Amino acid sequence: MSVLSTEDTINEQKMVSGKPTREFIRFVVPSVAGLLSVQSASIVDGIFVGNYVGSTALAAVNLAMPLFSLFFGICIMLLVGSAVIAGKALGEGDARQASNIFTKSMCVVAIAAFLTTFFSRYYTESIAQFLGATGEVLPIVISYIRTLSPFLLFMGVTFSLAYFAKVDNAPNHALAGFTIAAVSNIALDYLFIKVMAWGVAGAAMATGSAYVFSSCFLVARLFMSRKARIRLIMPYGQWRELLRAAYNGFSEFVNEMSGALVMFAINWILMLEIGTEGVAAFTIVNYTILLSTMVSYGISEALSSLVSVNFGARKPERIRQFVRLGIISSTAFGLLIVLVLQIWPTTIATAFIDGSDGGQTLSVTLTIISIIWPMFLFNGLSITLSSYFTGMHCAKQSAMIAISRSLVLPLGLMLVLWKTFGVNGAFGALPVAEILTCALSMFLYYRTQPGQLIEPDSETPVALTLATR
Repeated sequence: MSVLSTEDTINEQKMVSGKPTREFIRFVVPSVAGLLSVQSASIVDGIFVGNYVGSTALAAVNLAMPLFSLFFGICIMLLVGSAVIAGKALGEGDARQASNIFTKSMCVVAIAAFLTTFFSRYYTESIAQFLGATGEVLPIVISYIRTLSPFLLFMGVTFSLAYFAKVDNAPNHALAGFTIAAVSNIALDYLFIKVMAWGVAGAAMATGSAYVFSSCFLVARLFMSRKARIRLIMPYGQWRELLRAAYNGFSEFVNEMSGALVMFAINWILMLEIGTEGVAAFTIVNYTILLSTMVSYGISEALSSLVSVNFGARKPERIRQFVRLGIISSTAFGLLIVLVLQIWPTTIATAFIDGSDGGQTLSVTLTIISIIWPMFLFNGLSITLSSYFTGMHCAKQSAMIAISRSLVLPLGLMLVLWKTFGVNGAFGALPVAEILTCALSMFLYYRTQPGQLIEPDSETPVALTLATR
Protein backbone atom coordinates (compact mmCIF):
# COMPACT_ATOMS: atom_id res chain seq x y z
CA MET A 1 0.00 0.00 0.00
CA SER A 2 1.35 3.42 -0.94
CA VAL A 3 1.96 6.10 1.65
CA LEU A 4 0.04 9.31 1.18
CA SER A 5 1.91 12.58 1.60
CA THR A 6 0.48 15.47 3.58
CA GLU A 7 -0.49 17.13 0.29
CA ASP A 8 -2.31 13.99 -0.91
CA THR A 9 -4.22 13.73 2.36
CA ILE A 10 -5.25 17.37 2.15
CA ASN A 11 -6.42 16.92 -1.45
CA GLU A 12 -8.45 13.88 -0.45
CA GLN A 13 -10.05 15.81 2.38
CA LYS A 14 -10.93 18.62 -0.01
CA MET A 15 -12.97 16.22 -2.16
CA VAL A 16 -15.38 15.71 0.73
CA SER A 17 -14.95 18.92 2.71
CA GLY A 18 -13.44 21.62 0.47
CA LYS A 19 -15.36 24.43 -1.19
CA PRO A 20 -17.62 22.78 -3.81
CA THR A 21 -17.01 25.33 -6.55
CA ARG A 22 -13.24 25.09 -6.17
CA GLU A 23 -13.28 21.29 -6.12
CA PHE A 24 -15.62 21.17 -9.08
CA ILE A 25 -13.27 23.35 -11.11
CA ARG A 26 -10.24 21.33 -9.95
CA PHE A 27 -11.76 18.15 -11.39
CA VAL A 28 -13.76 19.50 -14.33
CA VAL A 29 -11.04 21.57 -15.99
CA PRO A 30 -8.57 18.70 -16.52
CA SER A 31 -11.39 16.28 -17.34
CA VAL A 32 -12.89 18.52 -20.02
CA ALA A 33 -9.47 19.56 -21.30
CA GLY A 34 -8.41 15.93 -21.58
CA LEU A 35 -11.44 14.85 -23.58
CA LEU A 36 -11.24 18.01 -25.70
CA SER A 37 -7.64 17.13 -26.43
CA VAL A 38 -8.75 13.75 -27.72
CA GLN A 39 -11.63 15.23 -29.69
CA SER A 40 -9.50 18.05 -31.10
CA ALA A 41 -7.17 15.43 -32.51
CA SER A 42 -10.18 13.76 -34.18
CA ILE A 43 -11.26 17.12 -35.60
CA VAL A 44 -7.77 17.77 -36.92
CA ASP A 45 -7.91 14.30 -38.52
CA GLY A 46 -11.06 15.41 -40.32
CA ILE A 47 -9.52 18.69 -41.44
CA PHE A 48 -6.45 16.98 -42.88
CA VAL A 49 -8.44 14.19 -44.52
CA GLY A 50 -11.05 16.55 -45.97
CA ASN A 51 -8.54 19.05 -47.33
CA TYR A 52 -5.72 16.75 -48.47
CA VAL A 53 -7.53 13.52 -49.41
CA GLY A 54 -11.08 14.60 -50.24
CA SER A 55 -14.72 14.49 -49.16
CA THR A 56 -15.04 10.82 -50.17
CA ALA A 57 -12.26 9.91 -47.74
CA LEU A 58 -13.95 12.02 -45.07
CA ALA A 59 -17.13 10.02 -45.60
CA ALA A 60 -15.13 6.77 -45.37
CA VAL A 61 -13.78 7.69 -41.92
CA ASN A 62 -17.32 8.36 -40.72
CA LEU A 63 -18.61 5.06 -42.10
CA ALA A 64 -15.94 3.18 -40.12
CA MET A 65 -16.66 4.91 -36.80
CA PRO A 66 -19.51 2.65 -35.55
CA LEU A 67 -17.09 -0.29 -35.42
CA PHE A 68 -14.71 1.48 -33.07
CA SER A 69 -17.63 2.87 -31.08
CA LEU A 70 -18.54 -0.73 -30.24
CA PHE A 71 -15.12 -1.27 -28.66
CA PHE A 72 -15.14 2.05 -26.82
CA GLY A 73 -18.69 1.42 -25.66
CA ILE A 74 -17.67 -1.84 -23.99
CA CYS A 75 -14.63 -0.20 -22.39
CA ILE A 76 -16.49 2.86 -21.16
CA MET A 77 -19.34 0.76 -19.75
CA LEU A 78 -16.89 -1.22 -17.67
CA LEU A 79 -14.56 1.65 -16.74
CA VAL A 80 -17.23 4.10 -15.64
CA GLY A 81 -18.94 1.53 -13.46
CA SER A 82 -15.65 0.23 -12.07
CA ALA A 83 -14.32 3.74 -11.39
CA VAL A 84 -17.46 4.55 -9.41
CA ILE A 85 -16.98 1.41 -7.29
CA ALA A 86 -13.31 2.28 -6.82
CA GLY A 87 -14.20 5.85 -5.87
CA LYS A 88 -16.66 4.65 -3.27
CA ALA A 89 -14.03 2.24 -1.91
CA LEU A 90 -11.53 5.07 -1.60
CA GLY A 91 -14.15 7.21 0.12
CA GLU A 92 -14.53 4.38 2.64
CA GLY A 93 -10.74 4.01 3.04
CA ASP A 94 -10.28 0.71 1.16
CA ALA A 95 -7.49 1.30 -1.42
CA ARG A 96 -6.88 -2.45 -1.86
CA GLN A 97 -10.41 -3.06 -3.10
CA ALA A 98 -10.08 -0.08 -5.45
CA SER A 99 -6.92 -1.66 -6.90
CA ASN A 100 -8.67 -5.02 -7.18
CA ILE A 101 -11.52 -3.68 -9.31
CA PHE A 102 -9.02 -1.72 -11.39
CA THR A 103 -6.91 -4.80 -12.15
CA LYS A 104 -9.91 -6.86 -13.17
CA SER A 105 -11.16 -4.06 -15.41
CA MET A 106 -7.80 -3.82 -17.17
CA CYS A 107 -7.89 -7.57 -17.90
CA VAL A 108 -11.33 -7.34 -19.50
CA VAL A 109 -10.37 -4.27 -21.55
CA ALA A 110 -7.34 -6.15 -22.90
CA ILE A 111 -9.52 -9.12 -23.90
CA ALA A 112 -12.03 -6.82 -25.61
CA ALA A 113 -9.21 -5.13 -27.53
CA PHE A 114 -7.82 -8.47 -28.72
CA LEU A 115 -11.21 -9.77 -29.91
CA THR A 116 -12.12 -6.55 -31.71
CA THR A 117 -8.74 -6.43 -33.40
CA PHE A 118 -9.02 -10.06 -34.51
CA PHE A 119 -12.42 -9.65 -36.16
CA SER A 120 -11.47 -6.27 -37.64
CA ARG A 121 -8.38 -7.71 -39.31
CA TYR A 122 -9.84 -10.95 -40.68
CA TYR A 123 -13.39 -9.86 -41.61
CA THR A 124 -12.66 -6.32 -42.73
CA GLU A 125 -14.48 -6.31 -46.04
CA SER A 126 -17.67 -7.84 -44.61
CA ILE A 127 -17.65 -5.33 -41.76
CA ALA A 128 -17.10 -2.40 -44.14
CA GLN A 129 -19.98 -3.51 -46.38
CA PHE A 130 -22.25 -3.94 -43.36
CA LEU A 131 -21.40 -0.36 -42.31
CA GLY A 132 -22.67 0.87 -45.67
CA ALA A 133 -19.46 1.18 -47.69
CA THR A 134 -19.91 0.54 -51.41
CA GLY A 135 -18.21 1.48 -54.66
CA GLU A 136 -15.27 3.85 -54.46
CA VAL A 137 -15.58 4.36 -50.71
CA LEU A 138 -15.29 0.62 -49.86
CA PRO A 139 -11.49 0.21 -50.24
CA ILE A 140 -10.92 3.42 -48.27
CA VAL A 141 -12.99 2.16 -45.35
CA ILE A 142 -11.14 -1.18 -45.45
CA SER A 143 -7.78 0.61 -45.35
CA TYR A 144 -8.81 2.72 -42.37
CA ILE A 145 -10.11 -0.23 -40.34
CA ARG A 146 -7.12 -2.46 -41.01
CA THR A 147 -4.64 0.26 -40.08
CA LEU A 148 -6.29 1.44 -36.88
CA SER A 149 -7.47 -1.85 -35.34
CA PRO A 150 -4.02 -3.08 -34.14
CA PHE A 151 -3.81 -0.03 -31.87
CA LEU A 152 -7.01 -0.74 -29.93
CA LEU A 153 -5.13 -2.20 -26.97
CA PHE A 154 -3.21 1.04 -26.48
CA MET A 155 -6.42 3.05 -26.75
CA GLY A 156 -8.07 0.86 -24.12
CA VAL A 157 -5.09 1.18 -21.78
CA THR A 158 -5.06 4.97 -22.14
CA PHE A 159 -8.73 5.36 -21.28
CA SER A 160 -8.52 2.82 -18.43
CA LEU A 161 -5.61 4.53 -16.71
CA ALA A 162 -7.09 7.99 -17.27
CA TYR A 163 -10.45 7.04 -15.72
CA PHE A 164 -8.86 5.57 -12.61
CA ALA A 165 -6.29 8.36 -12.29
CA LYS A 166 -9.17 10.82 -11.87
CA VAL A 167 -10.69 8.73 -9.09
CA ASP A 168 -7.21 8.42 -7.53
CA ASN A 169 -7.04 12.20 -7.11
CA ALA A 170 -4.76 12.70 -10.14
CA PRO A 171 -6.98 14.45 -12.74
CA ASN A 172 -4.05 16.49 -14.05
CA HIS A 173 -2.13 13.31 -14.85
CA ALA A 174 -5.08 12.05 -16.90
CA LEU A 175 -5.12 15.42 -18.68
CA ALA A 176 -1.41 15.13 -19.46
CA GLY A 177 -1.94 11.67 -20.97
CA PHE A 178 -4.73 12.89 -23.24
CA THR A 179 -2.72 15.98 -24.18
CA ILE A 180 0.20 13.82 -25.27
CA ALA A 181 -2.18 11.81 -27.46
CA ALA A 182 -3.67 14.96 -29.01
CA VAL A 183 -0.39 16.75 -29.72
CA SER A 184 1.19 13.59 -31.14
CA ASN A 185 -1.83 12.93 -33.32
CA ILE A 186 -1.80 16.43 -34.81
CA ALA A 187 1.94 16.30 -35.55
CA LEU A 188 1.68 12.83 -37.10
CA ASP A 189 -1.37 13.88 -39.15
CA TYR A 190 0.78 16.56 -40.76
CA LEU A 191 3.58 14.08 -41.40
CA PHE A 192 1.56 11.08 -42.59
CA ILE A 193 -1.24 12.84 -44.50
CA LYS A 194 0.22 16.05 -45.90
CA VAL A 195 3.93 15.26 -46.20
CA MET A 196 3.93 11.50 -46.90
CA ALA A 197 0.47 11.42 -48.58
CA TRP A 198 -0.67 8.18 -46.95
CA GLY A 199 -4.36 9.15 -47.13
CA VAL A 200 -6.81 7.72 -44.59
CA ALA A 201 -4.27 5.05 -43.65
CA GLY A 202 -2.04 7.91 -42.52
CA ALA A 203 -4.87 9.32 -40.39
CA ALA A 204 -5.39 5.91 -38.77
CA MET A 205 -1.64 5.44 -38.22
CA ALA A 206 -1.37 8.89 -36.64
CA THR A 207 -4.25 8.19 -34.24
CA GLY A 208 -2.95 4.77 -33.23
CA SER A 209 0.65 5.92 -32.73
CA ALA A 210 -0.51 8.82 -30.57
CA TYR A 211 -2.22 6.42 -28.18
CA VAL A 212 0.95 4.35 -27.93
CA PHE A 213 2.78 7.43 -26.60
CA SER A 214 -0.09 8.33 -24.25
CA SER A 215 -0.45 4.83 -22.79
CA CYS A 216 3.30 4.63 -22.08
CA PHE A 217 3.13 7.90 -20.17
CA LEU A 218 0.15 6.80 -18.07
CA VAL A 219 1.64 3.37 -17.36
CA ALA A 220 4.76 5.08 -15.96
CA ARG A 221 2.73 6.62 -13.13
CA LEU A 222 1.16 3.29 -12.33
CA PHE A 223 4.52 1.64 -11.66
CA MET A 224 6.75 4.53 -10.62
CA SER A 225 4.71 7.05 -8.63
CA ARG A 226 4.51 6.60 -4.85
CA LYS A 227 1.38 8.73 -4.83
CA ALA A 228 -0.68 6.21 -6.80
CA ARG A 229 -2.96 4.22 -4.50
CA ILE A 230 -4.79 2.38 -7.27
CA ARG A 231 -2.32 -0.13 -8.70
CA LEU A 232 -2.17 -3.44 -10.55
CA ILE A 233 -2.35 -6.25 -8.02
CA MET A 234 -3.08 -9.96 -8.05
CA PRO A 235 -6.88 -9.95 -8.35
CA TYR A 236 -8.84 -11.63 -5.58
CA GLY A 237 -12.45 -12.46 -4.90
CA GLN A 238 -15.19 -13.20 -7.39
CA TRP A 239 -15.14 -11.58 -10.80
CA ARG A 240 -18.88 -11.13 -10.96
CA GLU A 241 -18.46 -7.75 -9.29
CA LEU A 242 -17.51 -6.62 -12.80
CA LEU A 243 -21.07 -7.44 -13.83
CA ARG A 244 -22.28 -4.96 -11.23
CA ALA A 245 -19.75 -2.43 -12.55
CA ALA A 246 -20.91 -3.04 -16.12
CA TYR A 247 -24.54 -2.74 -15.05
CA ASN A 248 -23.81 0.56 -13.31
CA GLY A 249 -21.94 1.84 -16.37
CA PHE A 250 -24.53 0.50 -18.80
CA SER A 251 -25.87 3.98 -19.49
CA GLU A 252 -22.46 5.05 -20.80
CA PHE A 253 -22.38 1.96 -23.04
CA VAL A 254 -25.80 2.92 -24.36
CA ASN A 255 -24.59 6.48 -24.96
CA GLU A 256 -21.61 5.27 -26.97
CA MET A 257 -23.34 2.46 -28.85
CA SER A 258 -26.57 4.26 -29.55
CA GLY A 259 -24.56 7.15 -30.92
CA ALA A 260 -22.95 4.64 -33.26
CA LEU A 261 -26.36 3.23 -34.21
CA VAL A 262 -27.73 6.70 -34.90
CA MET A 263 -24.66 7.44 -37.01
CA PHE A 264 -25.16 4.14 -38.82
CA ALA A 265 -28.82 4.94 -39.51
CA ILE A 266 -28.05 8.46 -40.73
CA ASN A 267 -25.24 7.19 -42.95
CA TRP A 268 -27.60 4.59 -44.39
CA ILE A 269 -30.30 7.19 -45.10
CA LEU A 270 -27.78 9.60 -46.62
CA MET A 271 -26.26 6.93 -48.87
CA LEU A 272 -29.77 6.20 -50.17
CA GLU A 273 -30.89 9.83 -50.55
CA ILE A 274 -27.73 11.76 -51.45
CA GLY A 275 -24.63 9.56 -51.60
CA THR A 276 -21.13 10.04 -50.22
CA GLU A 277 -21.50 13.85 -50.33
CA GLY A 278 -24.30 13.59 -47.78
CA VAL A 279 -22.24 11.31 -45.53
CA ALA A 280 -19.31 13.73 -45.76
CA ALA A 281 -21.62 16.61 -44.81
CA PHE A 282 -22.92 14.82 -41.74
CA THR A 283 -19.33 13.93 -40.83
CA ILE A 284 -18.53 17.65 -40.60
CA VAL A 285 -21.60 18.35 -38.47
CA ASN A 286 -20.88 15.31 -36.34
CA TYR A 287 -17.54 16.80 -35.31
CA THR A 288 -19.49 19.67 -33.72
CA ILE A 289 -21.84 17.21 -32.03
CA LEU A 290 -18.90 15.24 -30.71
CA LEU A 291 -17.21 18.42 -29.47
CA SER A 292 -20.33 19.33 -27.51
CA THR A 293 -20.80 15.86 -26.06
CA MET A 294 -17.12 15.58 -25.13
CA VAL A 295 -17.41 18.72 -23.00
CA SER A 296 -20.56 17.35 -21.40
CA TYR A 297 -18.89 13.97 -20.82
CA GLY A 298 -15.86 15.72 -19.34
CA ILE A 299 -18.13 17.53 -16.90
CA SER A 300 -20.06 14.36 -16.17
CA GLU A 301 -16.94 12.24 -15.58
CA ALA A 302 -15.60 14.75 -13.08
CA LEU A 303 -19.04 14.99 -11.50
CA SER A 304 -19.32 11.20 -11.24
CA SER A 305 -15.97 10.98 -9.42
CA LEU A 306 -16.92 13.71 -6.96
CA VAL A 307 -20.39 12.25 -6.43
CA SER A 308 -19.13 8.70 -5.85
CA VAL A 309 -16.53 9.77 -3.28
CA ASN A 310 -19.03 11.98 -1.44
CA PHE A 311 -21.55 9.19 -1.64
CA GLY A 312 -19.10 6.97 0.21
CA ALA A 313 -18.50 9.81 2.70
CA ARG A 314 -22.31 10.37 3.07
CA LYS A 315 -22.47 14.02 1.99
CA PRO A 316 -25.84 14.60 0.25
CA GLU A 317 -25.75 18.41 0.35
CA ARG A 318 -22.32 18.53 -1.32
CA ILE A 319 -23.56 16.15 -4.01
CA ARG A 320 -26.50 18.46 -4.69
CA GLN A 321 -24.13 21.42 -5.04
CA PHE A 322 -21.90 19.54 -7.46
CA VAL A 323 -24.90 18.56 -9.61
CA ARG A 324 -26.03 22.20 -9.74
CA LEU A 325 -22.59 23.29 -10.91
CA GLY A 326 -22.57 20.55 -13.56
CA ILE A 327 -25.91 21.66 -14.96
CA ILE A 328 -24.87 25.31 -15.13
CA SER A 329 -21.57 24.47 -16.85
CA SER A 330 -22.99 22.13 -19.49
CA THR A 331 -25.88 24.48 -20.32
CA ALA A 332 -23.55 27.47 -20.68
CA PHE A 333 -21.35 25.59 -23.14
CA GLY A 334 -24.41 24.54 -25.12
CA LEU A 335 -25.37 28.18 -25.51
CA LEU A 336 -21.87 28.95 -26.75
CA ILE A 337 -22.07 26.22 -29.40
CA VAL A 338 -25.43 27.55 -30.62
CA LEU A 339 -24.05 31.08 -30.97
CA VAL A 340 -21.07 29.84 -32.99
CA LEU A 341 -23.28 27.77 -35.29
CA GLN A 342 -25.63 30.70 -35.89
CA ILE A 343 -22.88 33.24 -36.60
CA TRP A 344 -20.20 31.22 -38.44
CA PRO A 345 -21.78 28.10 -40.03
CA THR A 346 -19.98 28.49 -43.37
CA THR A 347 -16.62 29.04 -41.69
CA ILE A 348 -17.03 25.79 -39.76
CA ALA A 349 -17.97 23.80 -42.86
CA THR A 350 -15.21 25.15 -45.13
CA ALA A 351 -12.55 24.29 -42.54
CA PHE A 352 -13.00 20.64 -43.57
CA ILE A 353 -13.45 20.93 -47.34
CA ASP A 354 -12.43 23.27 -50.14
CA GLY A 355 -14.88 24.73 -52.59
CA SER A 356 -13.57 22.84 -55.61
CA ASP A 357 -14.11 19.44 -53.96
CA GLY A 358 -17.22 19.83 -51.85
CA GLY A 359 -19.84 22.15 -53.38
CA GLN A 360 -22.79 19.86 -52.65
CA THR A 361 -21.21 18.74 -49.40
CA LEU A 362 -21.08 22.36 -48.22
CA SER A 363 -24.73 22.96 -49.12
CA VAL A 364 -25.92 19.86 -47.27
CA THR A 365 -23.75 20.73 -44.25
CA LEU A 366 -25.34 24.17 -43.90
CA THR A 367 -28.83 22.65 -44.19
CA ILE A 368 -28.11 20.14 -41.42
CA ILE A 369 -26.75 22.87 -39.12
CA SER A 370 -29.88 24.98 -39.62
CA ILE A 371 -32.02 22.03 -38.46
CA ILE A 372 -30.15 20.47 -35.54
CA TRP A 373 -28.83 23.50 -33.60
CA PRO A 374 -31.50 23.37 -30.81
CA MET A 375 -30.16 20.01 -29.61
CA PHE A 376 -27.10 21.70 -28.07
CA LEU A 377 -29.30 23.57 -25.60
CA PHE A 378 -30.49 20.34 -23.97
CA ASN A 379 -28.04 17.46 -24.44
CA GLY A 380 -25.57 18.61 -21.76
CA LEU A 381 -28.16 18.62 -19.00
CA SER A 382 -29.26 15.07 -19.75
CA ILE A 383 -25.67 13.77 -19.80
CA THR A 384 -24.91 15.55 -16.52
CA LEU A 385 -27.89 14.08 -14.70
CA SER A 386 -27.14 10.63 -16.12
CA SER A 387 -23.65 10.80 -14.57
CA TYR A 388 -25.18 11.86 -11.24
CA PHE A 389 -27.25 8.67 -11.19
CA THR A 390 -24.18 6.63 -12.14
CA GLY A 391 -22.20 8.12 -9.26
CA MET A 392 -25.05 7.36 -6.85
CA HIS A 393 -25.24 3.73 -8.08
CA CYS A 394 -28.71 4.37 -9.55
CA ALA A 395 -28.06 2.40 -12.72
CA LYS A 396 -31.73 2.12 -13.65
CA GLN A 397 -32.33 5.87 -13.84
CA SER A 398 -29.02 6.46 -15.59
CA ALA A 399 -29.81 3.80 -18.19
CA MET A 400 -33.29 5.23 -18.78
CA ILE A 401 -31.82 8.62 -19.65
CA ALA A 402 -29.10 7.13 -21.83
CA ILE A 403 -31.45 4.83 -23.73
CA SER A 404 -33.94 7.65 -24.29
CA ARG A 405 -31.51 10.29 -25.57
CA SER A 406 -29.25 8.06 -27.57
CA LEU A 407 -31.29 5.14 -28.86
CA VAL A 408 -35.06 4.87 -28.54
CA LEU A 409 -36.07 8.46 -29.22
CA PRO A 410 -33.58 9.44 -31.95
CA LEU A 411 -33.88 6.20 -33.90
CA GLY A 412 -37.65 5.98 -33.59
CA LEU A 413 -38.22 9.63 -34.42
CA MET A 414 -35.68 9.49 -37.23
CA LEU A 415 -37.48 6.72 -39.07
CA VAL A 416 -40.90 8.33 -38.59
CA LEU A 417 -39.84 11.86 -39.56
CA TRP A 418 -37.75 10.61 -42.49
CA LYS A 419 -40.76 8.81 -43.96
CA THR A 420 -42.98 11.84 -43.27
CA PHE A 421 -40.77 14.81 -44.18
CA GLY A 422 -37.87 13.32 -46.12
CA VAL A 423 -34.19 13.46 -45.30
CA ASN A 424 -34.45 16.78 -43.45
CA GLY A 425 -37.01 15.23 -41.14
CA ALA A 426 -34.42 12.63 -40.12
CA PHE A 427 -32.12 15.38 -38.91
CA GLY A 428 -34.99 17.07 -37.06
CA ALA A 429 -35.32 13.94 -34.93
CA LEU A 430 -32.07 14.78 -33.11
CA PRO A 431 -33.18 18.02 -31.35
CA VAL A 432 -36.66 16.63 -30.65
CA ALA A 433 -35.13 13.59 -28.95
CA GLU A 434 -32.87 15.78 -26.81
CA ILE A 435 -35.75 17.98 -25.65
CA LEU A 436 -37.86 15.00 -24.61
CA THR A 437 -34.92 13.34 -22.84
CA CYS A 438 -34.13 16.55 -20.97
CA ALA A 439 -37.67 16.59 -19.59
CA LEU A 440 -37.33 12.95 -18.50
CA SER A 441 -33.96 13.64 -16.82
CA MET A 442 -35.31 16.53 -14.77
CA PHE A 443 -38.29 14.46 -13.68
CA LEU A 444 -36.08 11.56 -12.54
CA TYR A 445 -33.76 13.88 -10.63
CA TYR A 446 -36.71 15.51 -8.89
CA ARG A 447 -37.86 12.05 -7.79
CA THR A 448 -34.38 10.80 -6.73
CA GLN A 449 -32.36 13.57 -5.12
CA PRO A 450 -29.28 12.98 -2.90
CA GLY A 451 -31.12 13.54 0.37
CA GLN A 452 -33.57 10.79 -0.56
CA LEU A 453 -30.78 8.25 -1.19
CA ILE A 454 -28.44 8.86 1.77
CA GLU A 455 -28.50 10.50 5.18
CA PRO A 456 -25.53 12.43 6.60
CA ASP A 457 -23.42 10.30 8.96
CA SER A 458 -22.21 12.73 11.60
CA GLU A 459 -20.88 9.93 13.80
CA THR A 460 -18.08 8.96 11.43
CA PRO A 461 -15.70 11.91 10.83
CA VAL A 462 -14.46 11.99 7.23
CA ALA A 463 -10.98 13.05 8.39
CA LEU A 464 -10.71 9.88 10.47
CA THR A 465 -11.73 7.73 7.51
CA LEU A 466 -9.12 9.39 5.30
CA ALA A 467 -6.41 9.07 7.90
CA THR A 468 -6.79 5.29 7.98
CA ARG A 469 -5.89 4.83 4.30
